[in-house]
Amino acid sequence: MGQLVPDFTLTDQAQHATDLAQLRGKVVALTFAYSRCPNPNHCFRLSNNLSRLSRRFQDSAGRDLILVTIVIDPDDDQGKALERYADTWKADPTTSHFFTGKLSDVRSIAGLFGIDFWNDEGFLTHSFHTVVIDRDGRLAANLVGNQFTADQLGDMVETVLRRPYQGTPATTANVSNAPKPASSSHP
Repeated sequence: MGQLVPDFTLTDQAQHATDLAQLRGKVVALTFAYSRCPNPNHCFRLSNNLSRLSRRFQDSAGRDLILVTIVIDPDDDQGKALERYADTWKADPTTSHFFTGKLSDVRSIAGLFGIDFWNDEGFLTHSFHTVVIDRDGRLAANLVGNQFTADQLGDMVETVLRRPYQGTPATTANVSNAPKPASSSHP
């Protein structure tokens, strides 16, 4: 923990390209999902956790906290499909972003946090991680799995929100130049 998260650029549900570096000064809670996920205990649960954060931190959402879901199925989840998925969560585009991009970019970004995903009989199988990035762009937490509650995630986010912004210079490397983590397979 504590390492600077490399910058990356993806497109959100409103078709706006956004760099992670643009969110500097805010805490970012980030997870990975896809809209066609058939198991309610997987992507739905992770996206619901962020939706609950939006309600819990409604006074600081957008100003001090940004919620990000990176969609790992850019072939199906783009344009109107991505917009509909965001609407499912009543996501305010000033506080919640559903990002996508080229599959190679999404795969590289996912790899930064230990996420692996692959096609399995028409659906994506993937590992679960929810990430909290502090105001200085440093990794504050990388929660593996989906067994934590939205309240536990919220308590962690609250702790990170209380930390002062150090104003670390924006020296993040681009994701394409970032070192790749060791590969691991997760069911």
